[in-house]
Amino acid sequence: MESCADHEQKRGDPNYGPGRSTAKKLTGLQVVMKIIKHCSQAFPTTATGFLVGMDVKSTLQVTSSFPFPNVEIPATDGHHDSPNPPAAAPRQKQNTSYQTEMIKKLREVNVDANNVGWYTSANLGNFVNKETIENQYHYQKDLNERTVAIVHDVSRSSQGSLSLRAFRLSPLFMAARKEDKFTTE
Repeated sequence: MESCADHEQKRGDPNYGPGRSTAKKLTGLQVVMKIIKHCSQAFPTTATGFLVGMDVKSTLQVTSSFPFPNVEIPATDGHHDSPNPPAAAPRQKQNTSYQTEMIKKLREVNVDANNVGWYTSANLGNFVNKETIENQYHYQKDLNERTVAIVHDVSRSSQGSLSLRAFRLSPLFMAARKEDKFTTE
């Protein structure tokens, strides 16, 4: 995954061209506070949710966030498919439907809203794992290549400075993953 800062440094790269978002903007303290509150309340387990907003003049504006509802994941043979079920939430069918319904309702009240990504919590910088990569791949492949993953590190934030970072998979990684040239082993 590349951070937004890495993305900015690669603007001259041919894989980054016109039409790609070059900046991310959380509009309003309310969005940040909702993410922090949800992640802090779920700590030490992983919290996830989705982000809505607009892509305006190559700036991805996040205007609201919504936590994913708690969904029971049926166990198969006594085990979950994912070692951390909340981390897989962004790809679950129930949550995909939930996102679609929430965006539909926002549009009914005349709010411009598109799915612009998702957020997750982290503990001491530990968030890059198979679930995170698969979630972001799903968002960029199925929804919009400009979507981002916002990571709030609850532990680091509790030490005195806010840790909130945005990430996106690079076009080269997306191509490698699509061709099954990526493995976590």
